[in-house]
Amino acid sequence: MVKVGLIGYGYWGPNLARVINESSHSELVYCADLLDKSLEDIKRKYPKVKTTNNYQDILSDSSVDAVFVVTPTRTHFKIAKDCIMAKKHVFVEKPLAYSSHEARELVKIAKKKNIKLMVGHLFLFNSSVIYIKNLLQKGALGKIRHLHFQRRSLGPIRKDVNVLWDLAPHDFSMLLYFINEKPISVVASGECYLQKDTEDVVNISIKFENNIISNFILSWIDPIKIRDITIVGSKKMILFDDVQISEKVKIFDKNANVIKATRGVSFGEFQIALNSGGIYIPRIVNKEPLKEELNHFISCIKENKNPITDGKNGLEVVKLLEASQKSLRSNSRVVEIN
Repeated sequence: MVKVGLIGYGYWGPNLARVINESSHSELVYCADLLDKSLEDIKRKYPKVKTTNNYQDILSDSSVDAVFVVTPTRTHFKIAKDCIMAKKHVFVEKPLAYSSHEARELVKIAKKKNIKLMVGHLFLFNSSVIYIKNLLQKGALGKIRHLHFQRRSLGPIRKDVNVLWDLAPHDFSMLLYFINEKPISVVASGECYLQKDTEDVVNISIKFENNIISNFILSWIDPIKIRDITIVGSKKMILFDDVQISEKVKIFDKNANVIKATRGVSFGEFQIALNSGGIYIPRIVNKEPLKEELNHFISCIKENKNPITDGKNGLEVVKLLEASQKSLRSNSRVVEIN
């Protein structure tokens, strides 16, 4: 059994506590939170778990093998670094850190200390997302042209970060998972309607090599919950609607292409061919992504494997967030991604 400590028992901590305890390969033994009420809640549910207001108590416990950091984004770097220095394997909720400088340092010291560092990019363990990735690897959509991501709803509204840092890590992680190309630039715009200097609506456009573009709409103040992705290829197109209970993935046999053999027809008539075929809805066996994510982290510790969402993966997501934030705060200037 991998003995686990949990730092943070607020909004997401209870979900992690549940899957840790449901796993036959891990055991939650310690929990830290600044609020006594949170510690009372976890003690009520898991009486054997030790609790503390000081996470350093977890790090000084030699029986703890790994730590889950589920705290506000700006605290990730210090807490994760302390965990690594204490030689505890560490899982950090998304995003890995609040700057690429911090993320790089975490990657560097984790490698030096031979510690597993994993980031909570949950959607990479989603059955539908994995199915889409396999289709893309097979070339089923043809050449990828553009992608659209929407993550919109009415709240919850955070005060520690803006909507970019709250919602975009999910979509940025999937974008990098789907596209094996290098992002080269980003432009972002947004507005602060409810809180000063905290954008609650943000639009982003990311450009890749080979003329691939990806657009994002992020909002805390929309009337209905929308969580969807459209991927357009030269042969087919995909819609992933995560709000749907079933039939989340739809594959459209639709495309638009330039006709190469145009002999005998006028330039204006048939230069572009539009094909509108049927819709295929695959049967995908859904597994709980959070359990899959936890099991992956535990197996990486036990079998000395590198996590799919390791520190380097987390760093690439932070670089996109950082570039988007820079564009957002510089009047939507195009920002190059190094």
